[in-house]
Amino acid sequence: MSIGVDRRAVLLTTGVLGVVPMSPESRPPAAGHETASSLHDACLGALRAAVANYETVDLAITAAALEPLEETSRTIPQQYRLRGRAAIDWMWLHAAVTTTAAAASYDRGRHGEAATRADRAASLARAAGDGPLAARALALRARVVRPHSPAVALQIAGSAARIAGRSPTRALISGKVATSACAAAGDAAGVRDAVARAWATMAELGEDVHGRPGFSLDTYSPADLALACAEALTTVGAADEAAPYLDRAASLIARSGQTGMIVSVRMAQSRAAIAREFPDRDEAVEHASDAVALAARRPAEWVARLVRDVSDLAEIRTGHGFDDLVAATAGWIALPAASPRPDDDPGRDVALARSGGPTAVPSPRAEMTSGRGDV
Repeated sequence: MSIGVDRRAVLLTTGVLGVVPMSPESRPPAAGHETASSLHDACLGALRAAVANYETVDLAITAAALEPLEETSRTIPQQYRLRGRAAIDWMWLHAAVTTTAAAASYDRGRHGEAATRADRAASLARAAGDGPLAARALALRARVVRPHSPAVALQIAGSAARIAGRSPTRALISGKVATSACAAAGDAAGVRDAVARAWATMAELGEDVHGRPGFSLDTYSPADLALACAEALTTVGAADEAAPYLDRAASLIARSGQTGMIVSVRMAQSRAAIAREFPDRDEAVEHASDAVALAARRPAEWVARLVRDVSDLAEIRTGHGFDDLVAATAGWIALPAASPRPDDDPGRDVALARSGGPTAVPSPRAEMTSGRGDV
């Protein structure tokens, strides 16, 4: 192994990802599949670290670490002229890195970037034969589209469900994507149906694949599902039905150390306290204040927007919003330059779904397995 490649592998495994992929001219003449394989292991280790720390590390730091990793996983196969299984392994890694980067873009409010990356990740995962990973990327795409068109988000979720197979991703699609899209459309019956399907899928899968709460590429925790169900039910005016799910989510994440998840649950509890038949503003403020205090260590746009939305609801239902909390988190919202790009048009997604484009991802090739390279 050359000194240059070995040094980069060390940088990757230690999380110092500010590296630039080698140009074809700088690639050692004797470099071959063994060297590429070692570098692949280093990149995979770096990805695993990013996923494991996703809920606790500042999202800007996560995004900065993923950017060179995304470029490295894209360029290495060509630089080393890889073929066969080695090329497919790198393609899968590129898809997994890009899916993670898409999630970070979405959570930072950069929805245009998130949409572009999600489309690319879905195509790469499909080509690598990993249907569940492609479906997970499409699930994120659906979340980007949902505020513009819940109906289109449901179409994308349907395409994702068809390739997710019997996997935790199928539960995620029902529990997080379908429920929220139905809730955005005011379809309470659709929310309840998606909730039931999601829990049925989780029961079929068993506890071995639940994983821990928070972001993942291949698991889905009951804590995440309970939270998603509670949020959707609250949105359609069923805060009382949401209460048991909120209690379960709060119990499961209490000592998890997953900051992002804890913040999400606190904000859901705040919304539910306002949305109940008899709103309790004091309880809502307490939950939201806890969430903001925790999120200050890891500021993110999605938290600021949740605070603003719950404050608006409190203004409507009690006559008083959360002005102090809105002001404290206003700086977390991205500048207009980070707004969705023209390619994030919902009409584009309808056309793609009908034409069989990136949104309508076909089933992966039968000879490929979906469990390779688990993170």
